[in-house]
This record gives sequence, structure tokens and C-alpha cells, in this order.
Amino acid sequence: MALNKIQLLVLLCAAIEIFAGGRGTTPLIKNVQKGGVHFEGPHWAEDENALYWVDIQAQKTYRLDWASGNITSKTIEYGPVSLVVRVKDYPKLLLISARSELYFMPWDGPEGDSSLRLLSVVDLGLPDNRFNDGKVDAKGRLWAGTMGKETDGEVDLDQGSLYLVTQENHLHPKVVLKPVSVSNGIAWTADNKYMFYIDTPTRNIDVFNFDLETGSIRNRRTLFSFQANNITGLPDGMTIDTDGNLWIACFNGGQVIKIDSRAGKLLEQHKLPASKVTSVMWGGSDYSTLFVTTSKVGLNSIQLTQEPEAGSLYAIENTGCKGLPQNQFVFTNADKY
Repeated sequence: MALNKIQLLVLLCAAIEIFAGGRGTTPLIKNVQKGGVHFEGPHWAEDENALYWVDIQAQKTYRLDWASGNITSKTIEYGPVSLVVRVKDYPKLLLISARSELYFMPWDGPEGDSSLRLLSVVDLGLPDNRFNDGKVDAKGRLWAGTMGKETDGEVDLDQGSLYLVTQENHLHPKVVLKPVSVSNGIAWTADNKYMFYIDTPTRNIDVFNFDLETGSIRNRRTLFSFQANNITGLPDGMTIDTDGNLWIACFNGGQVIKIDSRAGKLLEQHKLPASKVTSVMWGGSDYSTLFVTTSKVGLNSIQLTQEPEAGSLYAIENTGCKGLPQNQFVFTNADKY
């Protein structure tokens, strides 16, 4: 299979490092896509060998074909789109959020909002609320949270909720956590005994005991505090690797950090040329590529000059770690719903 330009550059950098006497352990950061406003929500679709992600402010969903390097996009005119996951057994059929609603969207369908099929509506009576982050568990259920009104970077606190959305309850999604201010990163251990969760303004990564069969969480406690560990910025998106370590985007912190999910210990810090790091997700042919989204929202003209690549999608290679396949939303006959 022919390699695209992104993959060739990564291999070339690795070869140069080895030739220079390195041991191939220095992470390599590649800018995959520039020009975004507020990139978020990366989701790897293994059966498509493709990455999906969104631009919240620009109201776009993107798709990167990893084999060819080709990037395409679709605009969602209805409102901010912040969440995108694949629907299981239906290639290129996505579940996306727009405002406080969830829709099915076929990637190869017609342009514009005419291809959207409404699945769920939440936070009724709160017109300024919108969905933010979301992930699918091993049973194919969507865990997705909302946030309150945002004005000049400040969010109305305690206005959102964390929802559990299934085929059975999609008309009335279950509230599993309330109140929430800015619902963000979610991850599970490989044995599905623990779920990690971020409500961004708390500056904490919390952990729950998780029951996969019932989809219930209990015994919430703080695993890692940004304040206690002197980490700059706010915790945003999050993912987990095969060793059970968490990788967390630091919004206004300009880095991705790696922490031990058992001891809550800071293990690594990976700097990026953008301060507003929004989310992370493993992908690539062997799940060794860490995709990182960033934003330029709120940066002034001086800061934009200092951070010309803000609002980009990055790929970090050679971390020595790998991720796990991402779960996909389960919905029988989703193509006919």
C-alpha cells in the first residue's frame, strides 16, 4: 500500500533520528490539518481506516482517510457541532451533535442539513445549552454531556448534565450526572471496572466505579488535580492507552499530559505549538498515532502571531504507547431510522 505524505514524513523523521544515533524514543509531532477555528472530538473508525473530528465554531465535521491522506468536510448549518462517533456496522454513518440534539448523518449523503435525521433532544427549556464531549462504552451506549451558555469564553456553571443514550432510551436519554458545568473527557479501563470523567472548570480528573452491564457509575473521587500538581490550564479531552495510562489535553496549557490511572501520578508532558489543546485520541493502523486537536478561539492578534498553527489537528508519533479500538454507537437499522 502506498504511503501518503504525512506517513512518509513521519517515517523520514524517525529514520533521521535513528541515523543520528537516537534510539527512536523522541515523540514526533506532525501538523495534519491547519486552518481550523476550534477543532475537537477526534474519533477513529478502524474499519474505515479514517479519523473523524469536528470544528465547533465553524460548524464542520471532518474526515481524514489515513491511507490516502485525503481530508474532506461537511458543514452543519443548524448549529455548533461538537461530537462525532461512528455507528456500528454502518460504515460512514455518523452520530453527531448539533446544539443540544443528536442526529444520524451519512457521510456520503447530500450536502447540508437535509441529510440529518434527528435522534434525541436534551436540556429542554435551556435554549443556550449545547452538547460538548461524548464517548461510547463497550456496550455501544453513548455517554454525552452538555454545558451552559458560553459568553466571551466564560460558561454559566452547573447548567449541564451527563446523559446515557441508548437505542432503547434515545427519546428520553437518562441523566446520570447533574449538575455539570462543562462536560468533557471520558475514558474506561480495558476491564470496564472504572470510568474516568472531566468536568473542566473543576480542574480535576475524576474516577467512578463502573458497572458495564447496567451502565451505572458510583463512588466518585478525584484521581488527579491540576491545581495540586501545578499543571497550567484546564483539563479537556481525554483518552487511555493499553497500559491503562490517561492522556489529557490541557486547554490554555499548550500540552498533552500522561498520568497513571491507578496512582494518579504525572508521568509525561508533551508540549505543542498551540496553547489551546482541546482533545486527544489514538488511531492509525496500529493505534500508535495520538491525534491532537487544538483551537484558536479567544486568541488576540499578538497571540495568533505567536501561535500561527493554533486551530490545527496534530499527529504525535513515537510515544512508545498505543491506544485501544474505539467503541461505536449501537443502533439496529440505523440506516432506516
